[in-house]
Amino acid sequence: MTRFKHPSFSAAIFIAIVSVFFFSGQRVRTVAPAQQRQITPPRPATPPANTPLPTLPAAVPATPSATEMPSLFWLPEDVQFPDAPSGTTKTITLFGDPRTEGLYVTRTLIPKGTQTIPHTHPDSRMVTVLSGVCYYGRGEVFDENRTMSFPPGSFFTEPAGVPHFIWAKEGDVIVQTTAIGPSGTQIVPAKNPSVTQGR
Repeated sequence: MTRFKHPSFSAAIFIAIVSVFFFSGQRVRTVAPAQQRQITPPRPATPPANTPLPTLPAAVPATPSATEMPSLFWLPEDVQFPDAPSGTTKTITLFGDPRTEGLYVTRTLIPKGTQTIPHTHPDSRMVTVLSGVCYYGRGEVFDENRTMSFPPGSFFTEPAGVPHFIWAKEGDVIVQTTAIGPSGTQIVPAKNPSVTQGR
């Protein structure tokens, strides 16, 4: 039998033996899946001793206070207009105070045949016709030909400082006014000697 002798073959056997001894001493490390690892979050940095704590904003009240919106209930029979001379308008305040700052609501009875003197208000108003047909016009002189008829349920605005007038031509008229005071009435009497008064 002929013995096979080759330098490269002997070298390969030597490397294989050395590799077995080398790797047999190494520990096998098992890596757990990501979902099984327990990761400890880093601890937050400790602020200096003199650092003030943040201030939380004040809680917002869930409902407005009683001074902003009181609970009021008006039934039709509760609305009693004040006494006034015959042929003049009668007004009752349902909410707020027209003489002061803030929201107010008034209701006005204009007797049949009344023609209000052209007048202005310092506040802008929103008017709803509750009953009767309201003849409404604008200008410094009362002119029935410049009026528009507004039946019950109608709505219109009275811009601040704009002269206007009302005529209860066919019967009593009741209007409800909503605005933000303070309010007032400035009549334009010089050119209107025949009409009654302002609202």
